Amino acid sequence: MRRTILSLFATLALMLLFLVPTPVAAQTTADVAVNATPAYISITVAPAGYNFGTLATSSTTNTTAGYFTMTNSSTIATNITISVTGATWTGGVAWTHAEDGVPGADTVGLNSTTLANNWSVGVVVKNAAPLTLQTGLAATTNLQFGLSIRAPTSFSDGVLKQNTVRLTAAA
Repeated sequence: MRRTILSLFATLALMLLFLVPTPVAAQTTADVAVNATPAYISITVAPAGYNFGTLATSSTTNTTAGYFTMTNSSTIATNITISVTGATWTGGVAWTHAEDGVPGADTVGLNSTTLANNWSVGVVVKNAAPLTLQTGLAATTNLQFGLSIRAPTSFSDGVLKQNTVRLTAAA
């Protein structure tokens, strides 16, 4: 019996050892992850060029309304303007770029449209004061557009003419 009592006390002692609360280490630091996205504007256009081919006087030649795709990698909404970089089309006897889009002798007009407008609404592509092609384009939303050339009413030579169309994105 004495042995049973001793076993009982030993078991109780062990149980008490495990039941006694042990101190828990408290955390003295806590981390919070933070992020920030910069207001970043970035666009590219593909394809990088277009050849309207051989033009007859006073003719109008269009790309399809969605021929070009402007890839928008911007992280904020942007307004897109369109212009040409040169007041003249170079090559041989230069063509004057018509700011009003109306062709004349050695004067060429250029218009643009978005795929959504499909030529129902056109924007004159100017040199001196770019016009808005799209307002409030959502971040990472691409834009498809086309171009329309209005050939001069007369030509002074048959040399290839060239200009550069520029799209600009701004907040």
